[in-house]
Amino acid sequence: MLPTMTMILAAAHPAARAATSSNSAWVAPTIVISIVALAVSLATFFLSGRRSRLDRQRQVFADALEAVMAYREYPFIVFRRNPDDLAAERQRISSNLSELQAKLNGAKGRLRVEDAYVGARYAELVAATRRLAGPMITDAWNRDPAPADKDVHNPGWDFSALDAYDDAYLRAVADHLGWLHAPLRRTVRGWFHHEAPTAESVPGTRSGTSDGPSPPATA
Repeated sequence: MLPTMTMILAAAHPAARAATSSNSAWVAPTIVISIVALAVSLATFFLSGRRSRLDRQRQVFADALEAVMAYREYPFIVFRRNPDDLAAERQRISSNLSELQAKLNGAKGRLRVEDAYVGARYAELVAATRRLAGPMITDAWNRDPAPADKDVHNPGWDFSALDAYDDAYLRAVADHLGWLHAPLRRTVRGWFHHEAPTAESVPGTRSGTSDGPSPPATA
């Protein structure tokens, strides 16, 4: 009986070793596949989240620039006000301009939260725009309203001094929304280009000043 049991156990040992070996051969690939699947899921989650965040920021940056461009239109809006109802026009334009000023201030704060570098370039853009366009708005209030269609053309206001600020802001936005790390892109570009404009580039602008003069309340 004992020799028989010994033979049975001896025959069972190779079978057990073979089964263990077979299980190990299946376990290792399963672990690898699980790790790869987890990595793919995490990467997909990260990329989807980043894409959604960039889409939202793209709209925020565009809305902020739109507010700046709207402010630059106010010299012409004031100049072309309706001469037949100056009091109503003064109230309408002043109210709309106040809302726009609040929107600019809000955008400055929001962009600082979204990205410090983009926010700094936007603050410089707003400050330069207010310093250049503010006196133009004042000048428009001091002028008589355009009396006829032939008189509504630009009386000579020039915004070209703001082009460098527009470009600096748009470059900052493009860097932020790009796939390459934004500071790295700026560093590489800095080797070949000049730095962004400073506040002194616009006549009458002081560094560190963000708000320009408000237009007069009377026509």
